[in-house]
Amino acid sequence: MLECYVCGQSLKLYTPVIAADSLHYLTGRTHFSGSDWDGHSTWLHFRQGETVYDVALDADGAFGEDAELSLTLGEWELYLTGSDGEDRLTTVPVLLTVKASGLVDAPLHPMPLSVAEQVDSKASAALAFAAAVKAAAEAGEFNGRDGTSFVIRGFYDTFTDLTAAVPVPEAGAAFGVGTTAPYDIYIWDAVNESWRNNGTIQGARGETGAQGATFTPAVDAGGNLSWTNDAGLPNPAAQNIRGPAGAVGAAGPAGQSAFDAAVEAGYSGTQATFNAALAAVPYHNARHLPDGADPITVQTDNLANAAVTSTKIAAGAVSSSYGGTIQTTDWSGSAAPYSAAIAVSGLRESDKPIADAVMSGTWATDEALEDAWGLIFRAVTAANLITFYARQKPDVALPFSLLCVRK
Repeated sequence: MLECYVCGQSLKLYTPVIAADSLHYLTGRTHFSGSDWDGHSTWLHFRQGETVYDVALDADGAFGEDAELSLTLGEWELYLTGSDGEDRLTTVPVLLTVKASGLVDAPLHPMPLSVAEQVDSKASAALAFAAAVKAAAEAGEFNGRDGTSFVIRGFYDTFTDLTAAVPVPEAGAAFGVGTTAPYDIYIWDAVNESWRNNGTIQGARGETGAQGATFTPAVDAGGNLSWTNDAGLPNPAAQNIRGPAGAVGAAGPAGQSAFDAAVEAGYSGTQATFNAALAAVPYHNARHLPDGADPITVQTDNLANAAVTSTKIAAGAVSSSYGGTIQTTDWSGSAAPYSAAIAVSGLRESDKPIADAVMSGTWATDEALEDAWGLIFRAVTAANLITFYARQKPDVALPFSLLCVRK
């Protein structure tokens, strides 16, 4: 079986091997995606060079063995067409390969009729049926001779239901077949002893109406509604659809203070500590922001000539360096000031060391170290010990260095 899949004007073909010159074997089905082909009478066309064969598809998009399709060896183009009144829809062609068969000398089966031949055949049958109906009418077989007593005797969902319900119809008996209007009208042809489908009872097709116009609205920032259309017609007058201004809203609640906002964000220190940290912000920025000036830097020109005696420092001064780390667990006390006593071997009680935090070189880490070091306000030395005091317990470990200058 030929399996065809149609989406819009795209056709895809799935089929097993096709052998040439088969007889009463080849069938096909077309599967439609979407509604583009709804209501169309459809045909499959097979083309090889100048040879074209046309096969009509039924309401399910299929054709059977009675189509008598027999394809010869070679490449065939396969495409689909459909018609709905004056509308026509087509697909792009795809290739179907027909391989050689074992048939070498038997007579080949005739190909199906072309579309034109099939239409001509149906037209001839219709003319013959019309002649038979005319003869039956003239013979008075339609329940009256004046043509005014044509009666549809009943309605059935399918043609099978009709033939089962009316096994011995009278000449000219008419019935409607279908589940919704308009119904197909079947009339019994007593001449040929068969039912004839006369189609639906409807008037002639009307003329196509004029193309309508599409009006597109647009609203600007001022609330003015205007229209444009694609047919060059006059547009409605613009209208302003903006409503009146609303009343002034009530004043909102007072905003939070900086301290309250910090507490809400997780700050756990006292307000005094927070205010002290705010006061230190300019100093912090001056030391660490780009182009900041260190406020403790002293220019040599600002020193009096006799303020420093370099020879005494050079001759009698001895410097020693120490270091350590204040862990977060070293801090003691239940309220400020908090203290941390750190053992430093070699430190003297008389030392007045210069203390500073040891930075890591990583911005995020050093920023936290700088903030924590700013909480320390005093350091007291003893033999082999230094005690730091802080207004708030630092929450990070603080590496520190000590520089002692002794005579």
